[in-house]
Amino acid sequence: MVAHPGQGAALAATLLRVADGLRAAPGCEMYVINASADEPDTVWVTEVWADAEASDRALSADLGEVGIGEVLELLAGPPELVDLTPLGGPGLR
Repeated sequence: MVAHPGQGAALAATLLRVADGLRAAPGCEMYVINASADEPDTVWVTEVWADAEASDRALSADLGEVGIGEVLELLAGPPELVDLTPLGGPGLR
């Protein structure tokens, strides 16, 4: 995700609050916020869900005080999505 210029830290902080709201979400295997090492306004989210329904259910809900709408306000454009199929390894429950 690329934030509006100078808003990378705010985007990361907001996504970390979203991540906190997902700690007990059914089907959430991993939701990790990553800062780009060389692009201060770019933040990556690595997420793994048990299934698409769990992801849709959790991310469409109001996540405590922070919802996805607050994240979208900070974005300079639509997020780039890369769909992968995890095969295994450390980090999955």
